[in-house]
Amino acid sequence: MPSAATITAAALAWLSVTCTALVPSSQPYSAVRTGFAGRHQTRLWRHEVRLRSEETPTEPAAEESAEEAAPTEPERPKQFDLKAANTASAEKPFNQFDPVLSITGFISRRFGLVGGLAIVGALAATEGVEIVKGLADTGPQPGSGETITTASGLQYVDILVGTSGDSPKPGNIVGFNAVVTIGDVTLFDTYKDKPVAFKYGQRPFQNVVCDGLEEGVQGMKVGGKRKLIVNQELAPPGVKLPPGVPIIYTVELTEVLNSYL
Repeated sequence: MPSAATITAAALAWLSVTCTALVPSSQPYSAVRTGFAGRHQTRLWRHEVRLRSEETPTEPAAEESAEEAAPTEPERPKQFDLKAANTASAEKPFNQFDPVLSITGFISRRFGLVGGLAIVGALAATEGVEIVKGLADTGPQPGSGETITTASGLQYVDILVGTSGDSPKPGNIVGFNAVVTIGDVTLFDTYKDKPVAFKYGQRPFQNVVCDGLEEGVQGMKVGGKRKLIVNQELAPPGVKLPPGVPIIYTVELTEVLNSYL
């Protein structure tokens, strides 16, 4: 039976052969161990770098977050270009829906030069009539100074008689100046402010308009001036006159216009 020393020597010889077979002669065991440790350390480093890259945002992402957080500057309003607006209005074409322009254009195309001359003649005649009327109008004429009493009890005196334009009719816009007095007290004087206008026939009355004023301007024309002596029955609503004392309107008609409302 072999001795313990013999068995130990055989075991060591077997281990030596085995290690020699596993490790090439050109690469000792220490080198293998070192290479294995290095590869393991490299894998650990790569794993740590990957974890850090997932936790820490990259610089572009941080820049995008900063751009989103930064408030945007509001857009400044554009300045109005007066020169461009004037140029655009100067280049604006004629209104093709103008009835006079459409009719004259149709007649000119249909009848040529003769039709155009006829239109010019008609317009000149119309303007000529207006010019003749303007030249013939000598302006307001002095009134008779006679006191006229109507059926309602209104009294009026013509100071000036207008000769141009139309007399007020229901629906017209009537403009006038007036001085309104009761005895020696002046209640209203539009000459110190501005003329008054009202719609003829409209109810309820506005301002100083009343039945006596509305009746008193009948037959007047622009430029005419009339003194109205208004009794209590024709006075403005709410005005209480002293017994036997009328309210006096000195009215000057300034305009009579058609109302389209």
